[in-house]
Amino acid sequence: MAVRLITDAAADFDPAVARRRKISLVPMTVQFGAASFLSGKNLSNEVFFQLLREGKENPSTSQPTPAAFLRLFEEAKAAGDQVVAILLSGALSGTLQSAEIARGMCEYDPIYLVDSRSASAGIQILVNYACKLRDSGLSAAAIAGEVEKLKDKVRIFAVIDTLEYLRRGGRLSGFAAGLGTVAKLKPTIAVRNGEVSIAGKSFGTAAAVKHLMKMLEEHPVDDDYPSYFLYTDDKGREELLLPKLKERGKLPLRLHYCGIGPAIGTHIGPGALGMAYIERE
Repeated sequence: MAVRLITDAAADFDPAVARRRKISLVPMTVQFGAASFLSGKNLSNEVFFQLLREGKENPSTSQPTPAAFLRLFEEAKAAGDQVVAILLSGALSGTLQSAEIARGMCEYDPIYLVDSRSASAGIQILVNYACKLRDSGLSAAAIAGEVEKLKDKVRIFAVIDTLEYLRRGGRLSGFAAGLGTVAKLKPTIAVRNGEVSIAGKSFGTAAAVKHLMKMLEEHPVDDDYPSYFLYTDDKGREELLLPKLKERGKLPLRLHYCGIGPAIGTHIGPGALGMAYIERE
C-alpha cells in the first residue's frame, strides 16, 4: 500500500520538482476581473506579477473546490493507497475545509489531512520532510504524526513593500495595514500560529532588512532541515539579505530559493523577500 502526498498551489512548488518527488498539486483559482486562471497550471509567476504591477484589476483567489480533492482521493482509494495532504494554513484559507468535505464524500479511512499552519516554502519544508519519511517506508498515519510534531517549528519572516495587498485580501485590518503606508514604512511580517502578523515596521528597505536579520538571529535556523530564500517578482533581492548573512556566518547551510506564486503573491504584492526555515531548539 503506497502513500500518496498532496499539497496545494500555496506551497509554491516548482511543478517539475513536484512531479519528480511524486507530489500531487491542487491548483487555486486566481481572478483578474473577468479573466480566470489556475495557479500552477496556466498562470506563471512572471505573468502574474506583470498583471499585478499593471494594476488594471485587483486579483482575488479562490480555494480549491472539494471536487478537486475528491478526484485525487478517489484515485488513491481505487488503487488502495494511503493519502497525506499537507495544506495551506486553515486560518488563511478554506482549502483545508474543502479537503475535509472531500474526505467525507470519499468515505475512505486512510486519508490524513495536516493543517500546515504555514504558507509557501513553509509548506514545502513539511512536504519534503513527508517525502523523506514516505521513502523510508513509514505509513501515512506515521508520516502525518511526524509532520504534526514539526510544523510548529516552521518560521517565516519577510519584508514586504506595503501592507495594502494584505488589507485588500482581508488578512489584516485596515488600521494595521495603514501603519505600513505611513512615511514609506516597510513592514516585516511573520507567519505565526497559522496567521500573518506584523513583526516590525522600519523606515526604508535597508532598515527593514536589518530588522529581518534581527528576527533570524532571535529565531536561529536549524541546518538539519532545508531553508528557503523567499522572493516575489525579483530574485535579485537576495543581494539585500544573503551577503549580509554570509558576512555574519549566519547563511543557512542548506539554502534553496522559492519564488512566491499567485496564491500568496496576491496578498503580499511585488517587492517582497524573506526566509522560511525550521527554528533550532
